[in-house]
Amino acid sequence: MYANPSAGPPVTVSLILPAWNESEVIRKAIDEADSALRQVARDYEIIVVDDGSTDGMGGLVKQAAQQNPHVRLVEHHPNQGYGASIRSGFAAAEMDLVVFTDADCQFDLTELDRFVLLSKRYDIVCGYRIDRKDTALRCLYSRVYNQLVRILLRIEVRDVDCALKMFHRDVVQNLDISGNGFLVNSEILTRAKQGGYRIVEVGVSHRPRTDGTSTVSITHIPKVLCGLARFWWNEVQFPTIAGSTDAAAALAEKPQCALMQRRYGWAQCGLLLIAAIFILTNLGYPLIDRDETRYAEIPREMIATGNWVLPQLNFQTYYDKPPLVYWLCAISFKLFGITETTARLVPALAALATIASTMWFGSRMFGQRIGLIAGVVLMLSAGFAFTSRYLLLDGVMTLFLSLSLFTAYEGIRSGEMKLKWWLLSGVFCGLGFLTKGPIAMVLWLPPVFAFAWLSDSYAKPRWWHYGLVSGVVLVMVAPWMIAVSWQDATFLSEFLFTHNLLRFAGEFHHQPIWYFVPVLLIAGHPWSFLTIPYVHFLFRQTGKARFQRPPAVGYLLLWSLWCFVFFSLSKCKLPTYLLPAAPAFALMIGQYLNYVLGESFDHAHVGFARVWSPRTATVTTCVAALGFVIFTVSFAEDASVWNYFWVTLWTALLCHAIFMLGKRRDTKFAWPTSMGTAFLFTFMVMHQMVPAYSQSQTLFGQASPLAEQIALKSNPAIATIAHEFSEVPFYLARSDIAHFGGLTDPRLRGFVAANEQTVLVVEKRIGRAQVEPCLPSGMRLKRLGSRGQSQLFVVFNPSVVAQRVEQKRDLVVR
Repeated sequence: MYANPSAGPPVTVSLILPAWNESEVIRKAIDEADSALRQVARDYEIIVVDDGSTDGMGGLVKQAAQQNPHVRLVEHHPNQGYGASIRSGFAAAEMDLVVFTDADCQFDLTELDRFVLLSKRYDIVCGYRIDRKDTALRCLYSRVYNQLVRILLRIEVRDVDCALKMFHRDVVQNLDISGNGFLVNSEILTRAKQGGYRIVEVGVSHRPRTDGTSTVSITHIPKVLCGLARFWWNEVQFPTIAGSTDAAAALAEKPQCALMQRRYGWAQCGLLLIAAIFILTNLGYPLIDRDETRYAEIPREMIATGNWVLPQLNFQTYYDKPPLVYWLCAISFKLFGITETTARLVPALAALATIASTMWFGSRMFGQRIGLIAGVVLMLSAGFAFTSRYLLLDGVMTLFLSLSLFTAYEGIRSGEMKLKWWLLSGVFCGLGFLTKGPIAMVLWLPPVFAFAWLSDSYAKPRWWHYGLVSGVVLVMVAPWMIAVSWQDATFLSEFLFTHNLLRFAGEFHHQPIWYFVPVLLIAGHPWSFLTIPYVHFLFRQTGKARFQRPPAVGYLLLWSLWCFVFFSLSKCKLPTYLLPAAPAFALMIGQYLNYVLGESFDHAHVGFARVWSPRTATVTTCVAALGFVIFTVSFAEDASVWNYFWVTLWTALLCHAIFMLGKRRDTKFAWPTSMGTAFLFTFMVMHQMVPAYSQSQTLFGQASPLAEQIALKSNPAIATIAHEFSEVPFYLARSDIAHFGGLTDPRLRGFVAANEQTVLVVEKRIGRAQVEPCLPSGMRLKRLGSRGQSQLFVVFNPSVVAQRVEQKRDLVVR
């Protein structure tokens, strides 16, 4: 017999029992639920969700429903999962309060009176197990999982998966729950937090399971963790609905928005023109040893030998890198002549193309305003600005890698694979391979794969899609690899093993794991002053900030983070290795600045990013610029008028910047002022100080006094020792410059002995006392002088002089 609950408390309760193959315990669960609800509710219902059971459980529930009108059955055919059962129960619930618990009878439902009492003040009441009766291993799994949920989802609940929770029915109706698996508890609490609902916890008793078999096992852990990661990514960290490009396109269709888009488009063109003037002018100063001279000499030797397959330096095989940059420089030399300007034209045009592509793809991702801001950020980033006019492989690599990652994103962004974009990504990846080797594939694959796997609304490339990209890369690089192996059978093994695997293991340029932290902060100036507020923005889970992080930001984060992590793990480190991450960083900062500059000061991090970050960056720029100028004036033999002009200017700007630190007003011009000082600083350094430095260091470049001391017109024998000194053959345009690995090289003695006069180019640290013992006896050694990191000695061979005098005498006698 069932008592009439009409005399009970004035609440109504729907209790949901999700169950799958629980025939052994389901009648007991229904009876306990009925007994408990009669004590706490005026009216109630027990909804059993049969999730495709195969043990006859549904029949038992139907029998109970015939005997008790408070029991209802909801059936799934086939099994759909725990989350789907909860969702079906929520949809079927009709009472004011909705409770769900498992059908295994591990909770004492007589404790629901506390839940009912707390429901008067809170929207959701969550139980937590005071003395959990599960195995130690399962308790450990639960503890780890709860900690992960608290970290990722910011849910301040100690026992997320406790299967005893009470909701107001209107709250349940407003929660958008989509998961089908065991992640449903985390999803419910996350949605509730995002909706601003009040949540309270209450301790509950937990009983050991005596009947039936648990459906949870260790095999569910990987699936649950993967589901947690993807839920965090799509619903918490980078919500799909936030800032969608479709919404931006819809706004652009409005007349006023279309007009603004055109204005931003013209502004991008103007920025590109300014960048072109900055990057492409005044490139004719002497090449800087060691990288610039090396990467200019290799293509010069390609032209001299006519061999465009096998890279050579000092006419010896150069195994370090593939040939694409050398080909581009050689083409530039062929078209415009062999000069410093034509050598630097390749990285300069690559930098300009990188800015243009970043703005173009950024406009497709976020809109043209953000694309414009990202272009400004990239152009004024200290690391990018300084390398844009420097002959390195990294600048060209940055262009091709960024294009490959941009086009890969375009290939998957619509939800369906766009093969044209995808194949184009493979083409750019192949060009990156020909620039710096397999590192292009290493930097491309992980962010693309991770993003496609994590993001629900993007296309999922199959394995054959990745194979297609690999095939395109192979088709592009195979002809050169075959040709170079034909000329030098050891090239590929040296290139791939020594200069890739061993380089990663620390064979060259060994640095500590934290090396790129200061590099990133310096190279990212002035935007590195946004680090703290940006991290706060990136992981903030409440308020408006969460809706300003579209999935594209997640893609850029994976791109830049993988570059940073990979090169940090590599023991071989150079500052320019992080350059391929620059376009991603620029778009992330551009998107954040667009948000910051459009917000009020309601949030502390917005005010910090809008006022203190730019003003502190301005002060730092002024201090650095003043330090540069003072250092130059102090060590220069003849300081120019320009140096004193810069000292005066930067001193005045520094005083003004310090004064503005105490002003909270006039914030409208904080970032424009910071950008202006950053541009002025980079212009001063790259257009005046770097050219002046290169002129003071060059051996045979413009205005070098050493060139006049060694009668270059007579083509004396010249040898470079240990260091490459690639500028010697480049500037002298000679193919007979000898290079020896060190002073102890046995070939050096024979070379000196065969010439009347020999010029030796050695490192500055090598003294006369070290050179003389390595020469044949009877030689006279004279030091000509030093320049930069090198110095010159001339060796006179008396025996050759005497021999030539004797030969002339014999001719006269005859």
